[in-house]
Amino acid sequence: MKKIHIKSIKKESPFIIGELTIDGNIEIVKTEISKDFIQYAVTDRIDAFVLGLLIFALKNGYDFASDLPITDELKYNLENHLIDPLCNVHKTLYRTQIDAPIISPTKQIGEIVATGISCGIDSLYTIQQHTQETIPSNRRINCLVFFNIGSSMQGKDNLRTPLVEGRLNLARNFAKDYGFRFLFIESNLHLVINKYVAYSHLEHHTFMGLFCVHLLQSYIKCYYYSSGYTYNQFCLGKFHKNIFETAQFDLLSMFCASIGNMKFYSSGGDKSRLEKTRVLLDYEPAQKYLNVCVNEVENDGICFKCIRTLLTIDALGGIDKFYKVFDVDAYKRNRFFYLKRMYLDAKFKNDEFYKEILPYFQQELTFFLKLRFFSSAIFNHLRAIFKK
Repeated sequence: MKKIHIKSIKKESPFIIGELTIDGNIEIVKTEISKDFIQYAVTDRIDAFVLGLLIFALKNGYDFASDLPITDELKYNLENHLIDPLCNVHKTLYRTQIDAPIISPTKQIGEIVATGISCGIDSLYTIQQHTQETIPSNRRINCLVFFNIGSSMQGKDNLRTPLVEGRLNLARNFAKDYGFRFLFIESNLHLVINKYVAYSHLEHHTFMGLFCVHLLQSYIKCYYYSSGYTYNQFCLGKFHKNIFETAQFDLLSMFCASIGNMKFYSSGGDKSRLEKTRVLLDYEPAQKYLNVCVNEVENDGICFKCIRTLLTIDALGGIDKFYKVFDVDAYKRNRFFYLKRMYLDAKFKNDEFYKEILPYFQQELTFFLKLRFFSSAIFNHLRAIFKK
């Protein structure tokens, strides 16, 4: 049977170096951790590496083996409450085994309550919700975390892209402006996976986050993972073009990753993206830092996430509050094309995000405006044909 053999984990500040073999090939996983946190990294157990490589193992038929131990509670949770249920539902997944000694949970020595900071809608909502006075002080966020581990992958060797560098600076400035501690973790784990199968962040991102946090499991006592799905969308994942959408069972993954006194929570599942955006309309940090663009460091206003976010903010009546992060004048000048995108995608592509905000524009969407949408779309299609 194919094995991932985790041979050693050691600290060489500011890095954690993991040596493992996959199919007999030696692989080095090199993870950088902020200098203020590296001293608390855990190297006596394989927890982080099992979590980070779990989806790869399940999809590609690997077992884990190591002379280093795994936390007893994590091994139990994974084998009985995550691996078995996933394999029962998805017959193409392999029932991964973990052959390693067990060890008790680490002693909790830190008071860090953290969440990831991307400056998107989901992460800003989590920050806004968990910094309020109504939240118990021992569950109030005091640290923001930025992971560079696969989200902007370009090429087999490129770890730090300009987009990542820009987002990192934005996140660091946010933390400084609002008085949070800041933790940066960067790893090549996704590049190691990509040597064997094409890496998809959609498939792995939850477990990349768990990998990073578990490296500091004795110092981080609480972590909020911002969910992109609502609770009523929970399911044990779906395959789409061979991509396993693992975020759909974040609730279960967070439960299984919680061991000892370290707790993970799936945050934001009680609200839709529209409802989260409504909460953020009067949140000053969002007005100053909201960043959703998939193309550029600053919101370009034309990528699919920018278009979706601009229309949602407009639907809720807050477009003029976000001039610091969007070119609102350009949006207003080209509003016809934004509305056309929303209407046609909602009606003919069954886009759930646009379908949710469509009712807010019903008074504007007259018969004649819809006719203009169709005429414009047909004209553009014909022009594209004749250009060939």
